[in-house]
Amino acid sequence: MKESLYSLLELQEIDKEIDALERSKEEFPAEIGRLEGELDEARGKIDATEKNMGELESSRRLMEGELDAINADLKKHQDRLYEVKSNREYDALQAEIEALGSKKEEHETGILQSIEDHEDLTTKLTEDKDVFSDREKEIKGRIKELKSRLDSVEGDVSKWQRKRKRLEAKVEKPALSAYNRIRRMVKGGIAVVEIKKGSCGGCFRKLSPQLLVEARRINRVMRCENCGRLTVWKEELPV
Repeated sequence: MKESLYSLLELQEIDKEIDALERSKEEFPAEIGRLEGELDEARGKIDATEKNMGELESSRRLMEGELDAINADLKKHQDRLYEVKSNREYDALQAEIEALGSKKEEHETGILQSIEDHEDLTTKLTEDKDVFSDREKEIKGRIKELKSRLDSVEGDVSKWQRKRKRLEAKVEKPALSAYNRIRRMVKGGIAVVEIKKGSCGGCFRKLSPQLLVEARRINRVMRCENCGRLTVWKEELPV
């Protein structure tokens, strides 16, 4: 029975490896998707900045065209000042000139602000592209690694399963049956643990003196009174 119990501890380590590989079948694709999503989001922000810059440039060109029209209209009105023959016409024309002057000032301010905003976005875009380039290399490298590991999962699982099968032959059937049954029930699939410092290696609860005495003999399957896991003695009682 001693060999069976010690083999169960080895079997538990193999099953941990198999479980981790099985989890990776879900975790790796999820991580790859998350990383690809991060790249898409970063690209989207860069695209949005470039679009914003294009819109600013189009708006500035429109304002520059309107400003040219305002300046031409303003010159016409100013030239007409010398042609009016009454104070009423002069005052009306002057009011139109002042309105055009205000529109000219608004457009000039808008154009200057547009130029300033465009320069700020250009600086930001350059910085964002540099950061994205570095992060893209990092993420693509990680994705390549994950895909490579994912491609090898099935082979690795088969390798560990072959080791498991060879080890199962060393375990007496009652002990193996108990192990497999408990593994399906307990959290994390940890069905067999070492006794450490008089405590269960699974739930860490102190074991009863009677159970410890029995466990030291390593001649039968023992279970923790608290968590129900199989317990195996592999150390001397603390002094």
